[in-house]
Amino acid sequence: MHQSVLITGASSGIGEACAIFLAHKGFRVYAAARRLDKLRNLEGIAGGRITPVAMDVTDDESVADAIETITSDGVSLYGLVNNAGVSVMGPIETTPIEEWRRQYETNVFGLVRVTQAVLPMMRAAGRGRIVNIGSIAGRIAAPFQGAYASSKHAVEGVTDALRREVEPMGLKVSLVRPGFINTPFGHQEQESLEAHTAEGEPYAGAVRKFKAWHAKGHPNAPGPNVVAEAVHAALTAEHPYSRYTAPAKNLGPLVMRNLLPSAVADRIFKRLTGLADIEKKPNLGKSDN
Repeated sequence: MHQSVLITGASSGIGEACAIFLAHKGFRVYAAARRLDKLRNLEGIAGGRITPVAMDVTDDESVADAIETITSDGVSLYGLVNNAGVSVMGPIETTPIEEWRRQYETNVFGLVRVTQAVLPMMRAAGRGRIVNIGSIAGRIAAPFQGAYASSKHAVEGVTDALRREVEPMGLKVSLVRPGFINTPFGHQEQESLEAHTAEGEPYAGAVRKFKAWHAKGHPNAPGPNVVAEAVHAALTAEHPYSRYTAPAKNLGPLVMRNLLPSAVADRIFKRLTGLADIEKKPNLGKSDN
């Protein structure tokens, strides 16, 4: 019998790539998204080993209904890939609290909600794998990425605690940290930044600089299969790593983040993002220079 895995946020990007990759590797995949019509492109793939499931990770009833749908098939989940996420971008000062709540409701509370729903069946089976999709931003927080980066910092903490809690029960937990990946997620982030570039916004000039730099990241990055490969490794390795980085070249910046003084890291960020040439401007909203 094929091992069964639930993937949240599977309608596009990393989640979709994971669903297809794992199905071709022999997993029975339950691909979850808020709307079933967004999952139609997965039907029939890999001999029909992908089953679409409606699930809104921000809603208790929706998560419970989805788990009931899965277990009604007589399935006890072996794996969970917590991938569903949104990205709220913008200055900490001017990003509305409502947007912060939306960020955390999906990226943190949604992840915990689904994890709580599947853990009882995994504990009963005495085996299982949970893979949380974090981000390089969970260790390296760029300017104007405070809401998103802080949510991924939270995911790092949740993952570490959970791994230590459930290891004695035969369960293994890993974190996969993507960097820039060529998916539609980059468009969402660009749109989020756009709201902070209007004339008169206090950080408009700096946000425009950052937005221009950020716009090059996702289109020039590898595709989501590099993340799917890491997820597959976390689900199948006898002794999975606590953390995987995708693509692996991003290990360099992570190591440097731990070794460099903050002042040096800050200067590197300014040069990379184009913010160095406006750092001494008293009103960042008036000019791009």
